[in-house]
Amino acid sequence: MRFRFSFIVLILLLVFFDSSQKAFAVSKVARSINFIDFFVGSSMPVGTRDGLPDQDFLINSRLVDVNSDNIYHNTFNLGISYGQLRGNHFLWSAGFRYINHKILDTIVLSSDSGLISDFNPKYRQFDVDFNFNYYLADISKASFSPYGGFGVHGGILTISDDINRNDYTANLGFSLNFGADLKIWNAADAGSFVTLSSVNSYDFYGSSDRAKYINIGGAVKYYFRP
Repeated sequence: MRFRFSFIVLILLLVFFDSSQKAFAVSKVARSINFIDFFVGSSMPVGTRDGLPDQDFLINSRLVDVNSDNIYHNTFNLGISYGQLRGNHFLWSAGFRYINHKILDTIVLSSDSGLISDFNPKYRQFDVDFNFNYYLADISKASFSPYGGFGVHGGILTISDDINRNDYTANLGFSLNFGADLKIWNAADAGSFVTLSSVNSYDFYGSSDRAKYINIGGAVKYYFRP
């Protein structure tokens, strides 16, 4: 009798454990939501550089630091990304970004020294982006949520001018992300929704004399259940 009772209890525990696992799996899937977005923004140069990606800033054979706003014009960036919001708050994404670096005609190195761009140089950056952000509120339920996070940007810079063919250089950048999502549309079944997103970042590192910017922009973001 004791054996039969123990056996029945064991079977009930196994059934309960299996049901719990399935319920947890369903709950886990339900708590994740995918998204795709299209973004565009303005980029304002920040920090200092001791050269362009293809040219050092030298005075008497010594490197000279120059403020980035004395090297680059304000420019723009645009791109597309795909990702997922997990656990209601943690968002990751991967995507592509294009930045057109605009060089000033004259780069002042000192009070009596400078560089003049005679051949209309063009610097175009093509990046693969990875972003990891934390949302303060659950945007699937709330109508508004601020966020902050971290971005990794790696890509290829193409360099050309009026007389030379394209040259290519690889570089890497890191950024701090910040912004907010505002929900503007919600499906009747709550399975998908659309937000207007403030997409901003501060570039705090760039390798190979990669230009750094404060990026202020916006996105249309479409969320949908997997």
